[in-house]
Parts: sequence; structure tokens; C-alpha cells
Amino acid sequence: MPYSLYIAALLSLLLIALSLNISRLRMRHQVAFGDGGHADLTKAVRAHGNSLEQSVLFIVLLYLGEISGQISPALTAALGFAFIMLRLLYCAGLFARLLLLRQASHALTMLVLLIVTVLLLIPH
Repeated sequence: MPYSLYIAALLSLLLIALSLNISRLRMRHQVAFGDGGHADLTKAVRAHGNSLEQSVLFIVLLYLGEISGQISPALTAALGFAFIMLRLLYCAGLFARLLLLRQASHALTMLVLLIVTVLLLIPH
């Protein structure tokens, strides 16, 4: 089974956890839509939204690279691990209000995504 499927499953678990956090905060603050002006809910929505935005493109490209043979299984696993760790760091930086951690993890996430993209463009 391709490693990218396991990476997709792990990213799905992260996104589910982030979504459940939003639901928990919506119930606590009794907010049905938006953030109701609650900073913690705003952060939760952004953590989920940003992670979803980045994860969808990443996993599609990683899977295509792996099944086409453009990206080796070992590199698929390494890139997937890096991406997941960077998403976790991004969320931690957002929730803890550590701007530098958030910025660095986002920049490195973009670098991993760029690497996958370039690997797809290089003829093998």
C-alpha cells in the first residue's frame, strides 16, 4: 500500500481533531456561525482552515508522485512526516501565540510543498 495513504489518514486525524476543537468552542461560547468575537474560536477556525488548505494540495500531489514513481516510497514517507510535523508546529504556534514558530512552520510547509511540486516536474 502506498505510504501516501497512511499520510492522508494521519492528516485526516489531525483535521478531525481540529474540527472537534471548533465544535467544542462553539458549544462553550454558544456560537452557531463565525467566531462570535471570541479569540480562541478565531484561532481554532484558522488552525483548521489553514491546515485543510495546505493538506489537500499536498496529499494529492504526494499521492500522484508516489504512484507515478516520480517520488520514491522512502522520500514519500519523509516528506509526509515533515509535512505532518510542520502542521502540528503551525497549530501549536497559533494556539500559543508564538508568531515566529507559526511563520517558520508555515514557510517550511511551503518548502515541502514546493519540493513535491518540483519532483513532479522533473522527468525521471
